[in-house]
Amino acid sequence: MNHPLSRRQFCILAAASASLNAQTRTRIPVGLQQTAVGRNIQQDLTGTLRAVSKMGYDIIEFSAGTFMNWTPDRAREVRALLDELDLKCRSTHNEIVSFSGDGLSKALELNRIISSDTLVSVRGPSPTEGLGSRGSARRAGVAAGGLQGGSTPARPTLDAWKRFSDQLSQAVERIRSARMTLGFHNHAIEFEPIEGTRPIDILAANRDISSFHLNVGLCLQGGGDPVAFINQCPGRMQALLIQDYKGQARWKQIFAAAESTGRIQFYLIQRTDGLSLVQREGDDLLDFAKKDLEYFRQLHG
Repeated sequence: MNHPLSRRQFCILAAASASLNAQTRTRIPVGLQQTAVGRNIQQDLTGTLRAVSKMGYDIIEFSAGTFMNWTPDRAREVRALLDELDLKCRSTHNEIVSFSGDGLSKALELNRIISSDTLVSVRGPSPTEGLGSRGSARRAGVAAGGLQGGSTPARPTLDAWKRFSDQLSQAVERIRSARMTLGFHNHAIEFEPIEGTRPIDILAANRDISSFHLNVGLCLQGGGDPVAFINQCPGRMQALLIQDYKGQARWKQIFAAAESTGRIQFYLIQRTDGLSLVQREGDDLLDFAKKDLEYFRQLHG
């Protein structure tokens, strides 16, 4: 026999179900990207990691300038410290050297030791040749999304971006064999059209890149829409790097898209490229990291 629920009974059950879902919903880990406390990491890695763990961060993401200089033994020492602090390393920032030959071999070995499962490319192709004596400075400016002093940097061509995307794909078989994934971390330049095409669209079309790390502030700085990009790459947003740009971030919508369509695995707090989550006075990077985490928790809920 059927026993239809009254409206009151239905409302009670619905409320109970919503409460249970809220209680059982998996908490998304929050990490710190090394550049936020880069100076401290270089001066005192152990003390900095202890401080970061004490603040309540779940994850630390190392950059190539640090971890690629480690020996395997040093990486094992760092892994032991991470285990002691219950701090995870889920991914690392990598330059292009980490995606071919001996550089890839070393990156895979060190990432395996510290339990990272994603090699994230953090640099696009170099600009076209013929930059003259200021070439290296211009390359650095392009990588950061611009140059100081109002100079206009040379920019990679669309063909250069396509070759770069292909170069990443050439590494993916070895990355997958190591049970890791290939990621890409954007700057502003990927969202700026070249001859009507955005470099980020070339990378989004490359299905080998399965773990995008979307830097929200730099996406906005380049004229991009974070929600639109998340929807463009469903299931491929491993992490969001939390920075704002001129207060443009629509955080409620961004978080919702990342946690549904994007299937985000973790958040990362970052301070670099002149951007941050909230403005702070002084130069105490650890204090910034602590207050940024507190503010993020209020922002995210």
